[in-house]
Order: sequence, then structure tokens, then C-alpha cells
Amino acid sequence: MGRAGGPAPRVVIKTERAKEALKRLLNMFESGNLPAAVARTVIKGDARPCDRWSLGNRLLMLLAGTEDARGFKQWQEVGRRVKKGAKAFYILAPVTRKKAVRRIETDPDTGEEREVTEERTVIIGFRGVPVFRLEDTEGDPLPTYEPPVPPPLFEVASRFAEDIRYRPFIGGYYGYFNHLTKEIVLNTHDAKTFFHELAHAVHHQVKPGGLKGGQHADQETVAEVVACTLCELYGYEGYIWHGWRYIQAYAAQDGQQALKAVMGVLADVEKVLDVILGVADEMGVKAA
Repeated sequence: MGRAGGPAPRVVIKTERAKEALKRLLNMFESGNLPAAVARTVIKGDARPCDRWSLGNRLLMLLAGTEDARGFKQWQEVGRRVKKGAKAFYILAPVTRKKAVRRIETDPDTGEEREVTEERTVIIGFRGVPVFRLEDTEGDPLPTYEPPVPPPLFEVASRFAEDIRYRPFIGGYYGYFNHLTKEIVLNTHDAKTFFHELAHAVHHQVKPGGLKGGQHADQETVAEVVACTLCELYGYEGYIWHGWRYIQAYAAQDGQQALKAVMGVLADVEKVLDVILGVADEMGVKAA
């Protein structure tokens, strides 16, 4: 996707403000003089059982035409009941048993070897578990986790993401952008995480061939620098500290210095920022 249209003077103002915010951000990164960190928040609540399923079982759920499926009793626990005549589909659950495993252990003090027996849980097979689609149930509405006030640029994200969802935090990540389904999922109301995933969504469109699947240092660095710049632009400065640590971690994976990694992706950063703020101008979204 190229740069969105709109009244030329306003686009120039927005672009210059973004460049100035990016310049201030780079100065912070270079000097190490970062704003004080604020505490990150997560959405609390009961996650869907399928959020913890294996990839294979989640694919079975999607093939069944739903994005939420649970067992009969699990639906009852949230105040819903399976409709009469509804048919279950089956996911696979591991069948396990305890097994005694012997191994040789060396005493660190004496150097003597001894045989140790320990009990381990091993998978011996799989069994089918019946689950029902949300669409085949009725009863109490499921809880929603949207923020009371959407983050800045939320309307802009609708141009690049098919859906934006908020879900309870289950550990491991604060959010993600699925480049296949073009869905943004957020497990926190923090604006920086939203900016990060919005940056991924836009980067996927402007990058020739789109984003690579999984987490890659260059893609993560682009998203985080864009997010930190938008935080600077919209007054969420306390999250920049977290952003710098995030960039440092990915740069270290590639054996790079963080600032060098940032400089290496600046062209993509500026392109993504230009598209985001250009679309904001086109849609009449109020600027920072």
C-alpha cells in the first residue's frame, strides 16, 4: 500500500511532527536518557479454554467454523447451554500415565555414580474430546474486555486489520498480529502494545512480499521503533523504556548493538509512520 491521500499541507505537518518525534526518540536511545518506566498492565479475566489448545486443535476449531469451542460442562460454567440437537466436533487430548525412569546421577561432592529412579508423565496416545461451537450455544453473554476508551489511531487500524480483539492475558505475550488472518489480538490495554501491532499490520502491507511468519529481529525492531515514536507523539512516554529494552533483546539475538539495529531499519520505520499518519489524515482522525 502506498501513501494515503489527503490535504497536502496537513500531511506535511503530520509527517514533520512524526520526524521530530522520531528524532527525539533516537536522541533518547543514543544518550540513554529515557523517561521513567511505567508499570505495564494486563487484562485479567478467564481465558477461553481454546487459547491453551495445541495448534492442531485450534485448526480443527477454525475448520468447524468457530473461534470459541468448549465442552458441555465448560459452557455451563459460563452460563451457557448447548442447544438441543447441536452436534459436537472432536479435538484430541493426550492420554498419559506415570512411568518410572532410571538414570545415572553423579554426586557433585564425591564423584560417585548412583542409579536414580524418578517418576515421569509420558503420553501413550490420544483420545477424542467432544466440544461444541459458541454458535451452537445460548444463554448469558460472554464477557468483553475492550478498553473503556480506545487507544489513539484505533480507527486507522481498521484499514489494515480485519479484526481487533482484546482477550485476557494468559502469559507469554502481550499481543500479536496474525499476518495470515490480518487479526490483531491484545492482552493489555496499554497503547504501546496496540501501536506495536498496528505497526506490524502496516509493515505487512508496505513491505514487498509482506512480513515473514514468526518473530524476526528486523520486523520486531521496526514495530517497536514505530510504537515508541507514536508513544512520544501521543504522550505515552513512560513506555519508551520498555521499548528500548525490547529492541536491545532482539538486537542481542542477532549479535548487534541496539542503536545500530535501529538505524538499519529507519527507512521502513519512516515508511510505516508515514502511512499510519497519512491514513489518519485521510480519515480525519485527530492528530496528537
